[in-house]
Amino acid sequence: MNMKASAHGPETELGLSFPIRLLLFIGSPLAGAAVGYSLPRVAEWALNLPWIPMRGPLELVSSFDQRWSILAFLVAGFLLGVVFAVIAVVGCLTITVNNHDVTLAKDGDSRTISRSDISAAFVDGRNLVLLDRESRQVCRDPHESTVAELADAFRKHGYPWCDQDPHADLYRRWIPAAPELPAGVNALLKAREEALRKKVAEDVTELRGEVERLGYTVREEGTKQYWRPLVGS
Repeated sequence: MNMKASAHGPETELGLSFPIRLLLFIGSPLAGAAVGYSLPRVAEWALNLPWIPMRGPLELVSSFDQRWSILAFLVAGFLLGVVFAVIAVVGCLTITVNNHDVTLAKDGDSRTISRSDISAAFVDGRNLVLLDRESRQVCRDPHESTVAELADAFRKHGYPWCDQDPHADLYRRWIPAAPELPAGVNALLKAREEALRKKVAEDVTELRGEVERLGYTVREEGTKQYWRPLVGS
């Protein structure tokens, strides 16, 4: 958790800690280089095992035993380690909180939510959840901070932090063709269930937004879905 000044006054940044970032950017390239350097020798050793499959590719890799080829494997492993570190850092949620708004950055994209539009902030499992004034989930994303760090940051900047979901008792387990729900909502939840099974995160989030446009919201535990009506504040 980092404190710094901005045009909107003091702000707090939460995300991957500096030691973890350092470990990723130093450890990953070194590990990749070590794997690349040892790959021809490992392939040669594996060829001595009579039961090993895929001998053709192993023979090809083991043939690169000259100094220049070993160096090329080492450099390739190092670069792959750098790429892995960059993807890991960019793919983690960075949360910047000040007295006016919250900025959420992930996968090279960012979005800003005004403090006046947030009715509740809390943690649900490994997800940070922000609700708007109609209790829509404007954020439900995995975070890298501790609950204590998140609570401290949001409270310090005047946000309505909750120890748990204030509408948790309204959720009900979804079943296909649930009689309490309109047909359109049931159809969206059916499609969302399929997206959860296939682990298509973009569709899961988009379909939740479609459900919320019809006056409901949804969260999941694995492939199980739980719905509730929207509640204005």
